[in-house]
Amino acid sequence: MMRESFLWRSPLLFPMTTRTEPLPFDGQPIFVAQDDGQWREAGLRGYGYNSATGYQYKVAYQDDGTIQAGILSAKIKTFAEALAENIVENVYDLTSSAAVDQMVAAHNEWRARYGVGPVVWDGAIAEYAQAWAEHLSSQNLRGHRPNCDYGENIAYASGKMLSSAAVVDLWGNEVHDYDYASNSCAAGKVCGHYTQVVWKNSTKIGCGMARTADGKEVWVCNYDPKGNFVGQKPY
Repeated sequence: MMRESFLWRSPLLFPMTTRTEPLPFDGQPIFVAQDDGQWREAGLRGYGYNSATGYQYKVAYQDDGTIQAGILSAKIKTFAEALAENIVENVYDLTSSAAVDQMVAAHNEWRARYGVGPVVWDGAIAEYAQAWAEHLSSQNLRGHRPNCDYGENIAYASGKMLSSAAVVDLWGNEVHDYDYASNSCAAGKVCGHYTQVVWKNSTKIGCGMARTADGKEVWVCNYDPKGNFVGQKPY
């Protein structure tokens, strides 16, 4: 399954919108038309106004984090517009089969990089994860479930929307702070989310997410069998 945050679709197929008001900084992704026909997912970082060209924006692209400034508002689609025009490919919750598929695919992509077998989705584990995500969200708390039956990864966001692919990448990119030879994290760094994602003995996952009205997100994934046992390498 593709995990790119854009589709190969010419922007000329869609009418461009000239905007008279600045785009809202509401944490939702936007989509920027590229000269080569791509729509790339991005987040707003700032804007200015020119009397000749109107509003211009600075964005950070989701796929590689690069920054681009001076983008005319006519080349940008809001999240709602992109959804309506089938530009959005990633999913931003776990309420559909497509969302579940993307979460599993994101895990298995990371696992395949290290020669680790795939995981499959487990509905009961997902309900378990969802309950903890809702508890943390409703109480404005952070932390792992006490005496958790499974391995557990948690991600938080505020002021932006995460997709399942982005969540797993947050965890997977901890590999940069992990040393396989010593099976340890770099000093002052965290890498246990990564090692759980690629833990070879884990074969089932279930995940949940909760989002508050003011845009705070909690994502929880549980893993069976659990990983991160002291003295054992993930693969």
